[in-house]
Amino acid sequence: MIKRIIYGALWLSIGLISAIDIYWSIILQEILIETELNPIGKFLITVSGGDIALFMFCKVVGLVVVLGFLAILYHYKRRVAWAIILGVSFFQFLLLWYLSATG
Repeated sequence: MIKRIIYGALWLSIGLISAIDIYWSIILQEILIETELNPIGKFLITVSGGDIALFMFCKVVGLVVVLGFLAILYHYKRRVAWAIILGVSFFQFLLLWYLSATG
């Protein structure tokens, strides 16, 4: 039971940290093209003529795919699901730290 709760908490953390990242991307949209570190994100913003809508759409779609994959995988391959969610969570918490540090 406790493992399910921890898995669920990690799953929610991934979603919440992604939401924070998207929020800050929208708030800082005027300077995002200069400050974005993701080369794919920069490309999407450039292709859209400086608009961040396509980039935000791709972020949300990616988030939904990852969270859906993690939910489904947990029912079929728990060990693999745990390994993946721990890795993704680690990087999401690094992202949260980075967002807080550069605030």
